Amino acid sequence: MKDSWNFIIICLLSTLWTCYDESHAAQGSYRVYSRSEGKYRDVNFTIADVPRIGDSSEQLLGAGNEQQQQGNVFLDQASTPEECARECRADEPPRTCYYHWTVEYYRTLGSACELCEHTTNTSLTSDCQCILADGVEMTGVMVINRMYPGPSIQVCLGDLVVVDVANHAFGSGLTIHFHGIYQNGYQYYDGVPFVTQCPITFRSTFRYKWRAQNAGTHFYHAHTGLHKPAGVEGAVIIRSVRKEDPSNEYYDEDGFDNVIYINDWFHTNPIDHWPGTDVRNIGQIPDNFLINGRGQWFNSTSNRLTDTPLAVINVEPNRRYRFRMINSLSWTCSIQMTIQDHNMTIIATDGEAIEPKVVQTINSFSAERYDFVLTTDQKITSYWIQVRGLQSCADTKVAQYAILRYSGAQLKEPEGERLTYDQSLPLGIVFNDPNEVCENSSENLVCVKNLQSAAPTNERISQEKADITIYIPFKFYQYTNEQLFKSNTYKNFEVPTGGNYFVSLLQNISNEFGASPYLTQMHDIPPERICSGDEVPKICKKDEPCFCSHLIDIPLNSVVELVMVDENPLGLAHPFHLHGYGFHVIGQGSFESMGISGGVDRNKAIELDQAGLLIRNLDRPPVKDTVATPSNGYIILRFYADNPGYWLYHCH
Repeated sequence: MKDSWNFIIICLLSTLWTCYDESHAAQGSYRVYSRSEGKYRDVNFTIADVPRIGDSSEQLLGAGNEQQQQGNVFLDQASTPEECARECRADEPPRTCYYHWTVEYYRTLGSACELCEHTTNTSLTSDCQCILADGVEMTGVMVINRMYPGPSIQVCLGDLVVVDVANHAFGSGLTIHFHGIYQNGYQYYDGVPFVTQCPITFRSTFRYKWRAQNAGTHFYHAHTGLHKPAGVEGAVIIRSVRKEDPSNEYYDEDGFDNVIYINDWFHTNPIDHWPGTDVRNIGQIPDNFLINGRGQWFNSTSNRLTDTPLAVINVEPNRRYRFRMINSLSWTCSIQMTIQDHNMTIIATDGEAIEPKVVQTINSFSAERYDFVLTTDQKITSYWIQVRGLQSCADTKVAQYAILRYSGAQLKEPEGERLTYDQSLPLGIVFNDPNEVCENSSENLVCVKNLQSAAPTNERISQEKADITIYIPFKFYQYTNEQLFKSNTYKNFEVPTGGNYFVSLLQNISNEFGASPYLTQMHDIPPERICSGDEVPKICKKDEPCFCSHLIDIPLNSVVELVMVDENPLGLAHPFHLHGYGFHVIGQGSFESMGISGGVDRNKAIELDQAGLLIRNLDRPPVKDTVATPSNGYIILRFYADNPGYWLYHCH
């Protein structure tokens, strides 16, 4: 069950127009986020070597390779994707990195695959228009530059990223969100429809422009409709100067191709699963997973396995490799990744460095990213990389595989019988097991709350009490037929399992966006449609879902605490993501250990907190932008509100 339509807009309303203005960057400085200081700082550079990129309509619409070759003075001065994917140096000024993306409906397999196949795990540009996926022929996939995943953005901290997105997807409005990018001073480019921009209409082009302010492993994806599971997504990697990386001592290699990008994959159009059916194609469980856009699929009807190539990670013996794993799933499941006969030392999560944790299995939820170090000290051969679906994906045994191949290996595939979902690799020490909160000591379990930030915690974050604490219960509300199908009413709903009709709620509210973006045209939103957990329109009934524009106003420079509580447990952990910020995960726990089995509402959560039962850890808690709230449990997040704007907070 996926509550992907549930949003809160967190806004610093009184300071909306005090956004950081980087116009002074032309004078030789730009702004980046300092982990050690917990705030933004200015960095100076030599301006003579920094290319500029114009904003005129001619440059926006004529930004392809042909235009560059014809001598467009601005684009000729910008760096190409290949030039920007470089070793980052302290003595080099930031670059302007230019990308041109065409989004269109496309297909897998087909005649393009007779000409070429991709040979790398992450491609910076489109050098081959073949999409193999898992060997099942499909049409209607929505992709960028005829690539899946889309082009990788790999830049250095401080670079200016410019992306022209041309929408050639017939009949579809589109936006793209750069997930994990804080967008301080670039709030207009967060890519959320009717929050920061209007959708990019068919046959039009929109320019995104943002500064690479926070290093780490991130990604981008469409933020409109079901365009993300249809295929609009890809990796964003921001590197710092090597010696400034807190994890520098733990790895030898950080190659541009060392990305493990995992997504769920349907053999039908994702819209066929929304809102859902009672008989055919029941539920929102994917048919398969892909690893770096590749995989194989077992057809139980024909008893055949497709023969498409698996993703291959090539390594040299006796080296320490930094890998960047991106969970880009769009639907219900969490996933479990294990690499045969190898440990994984986790060194970062969601772009933020942590003290190393050695595990054998990494579980992750949609939109989480984990950087880990793998030491190639085993026998020279090939090894399985296994990804298994958990929670609802365990019922249908969704799994996918890739290959870790040592240089000089004689076998292309690992020796022995092929793995299956049930006959899988040993799990060993497991990180982030769904619904596990590590309240009982176990040497084989590690939870998010056991992680520790590699950087000191800002003293404002570690203060005993936050300036503002917001309790956010979330739940699925089940409609009766009489409620849902009442004449002249048109309420949102989904059918996740067949036969039952649900809507997902935060603070008993299902968010409805306005007709115009909040950031630019807030005055277009009728005041009576704006609501929060404490103030809802008069038309809303107490015991039924309220449909309104869900906004929470937060003063600038305040320390904010979000307490997420599961109000009606259904056995699923839910990942939540905050735009514009990284938050400190200072608490994670289960109500079951308190003897509570039926969920907790807002008043009960406040009561438990006042009794000291919601435990907080302020000793270097990990920083993330996406984290799962356990079923029948809670999670406590804290951040320093120094980035003005309208920022989405939602289940991913």
